[in-house]
Amino acid sequence: MEFQGLPGIEEYLASRGNGCPIDVSELDHISESLVAYCGFTKEQSRRILALFFQVIRSYMLNGQVVDIRGLGSFFISSPSVTSNSKKIFPKFKVKRSLSKRLNHE
Repeated sequence: MEFQGLPGIEEYLASRGNGCPIDVSELDHISESLVAYCGFTKEQSRRILALFFQVIRSYMLNGQVVDIRGLGSFFISSPSVTSNSKKIFPKFKVKRSLSKRLNHE
């Protein structure tokens, strides 16, 4: 029997709507991995990625830091949070362990 993805994934994605304002067109390599390794359709994988980044963005806009173990932290750089005195922008800080693995240290 062929794997059809997670049970109930279509209902969950439908409940979140298709109008996700996150563009994942530049993340085809990740989308293709979700298709290959998880059995999702291409459309499901794109919607899952959009929801993933939409949730991260929502937390960041509420002033929270999103920490993903083993990967890094997403946060908003602004005058109230950092020494940045002029701009407000999203920032990602890679975990030291991942940085070491990527740099073969």
